[in-house]
Amino acid sequence: MNFFIDVDYTLISANGALRPHAQTLFNRLTDAGHAMYIWSGVGIRKYEMTRHKIDPMVTDYFEKPTADYRAAVERAALPIAPDLVVDDHEEIVHEFGGVVVRPYFFADDSDKELVNVADALLDYAESGTSSFSRFVSPRNGAG
Repeated sequence: MNFFIDVDYTLISANGALRPHAQTLFNRLTDAGHAMYIWSGVGIRKYEMTRHKIDPMVTDYFEKPTADYRAAVERAALPIAPDLVVDDHEEIVHEFGGVVVRPYFFADDSDKELVNVADALLDYAESGTSSFSRFVSPRNGAG
């Protein structure tokens, strides 16, 4: 599957700290054969992913639409469409399906959000469903 992951407040805090278990998320999903894409509403974020040693597990980078999500993705003519997204903004998750994460504003070593995200995405990839409370199934024709 093609998983599109947001950056600000999803993977990285306001001061640039990597969210705990980000490496685990990327390792588990890529080890299971899934493609990981990074997209952000503020542009290409390769620098941040390289700095945090996530880049080797990223398939590609895109600019994330900030409104009219599905039409904007179509207009951008991305070489691949998201199957599921992970984002702190629930609107885009409800458009494509995926997991709504609690925003990660400040570094917090006790945060386990991305462990739950990995479990939810792998559950869906294996069974077509997830019991995680903030998992949103893709709409018909999406994902």
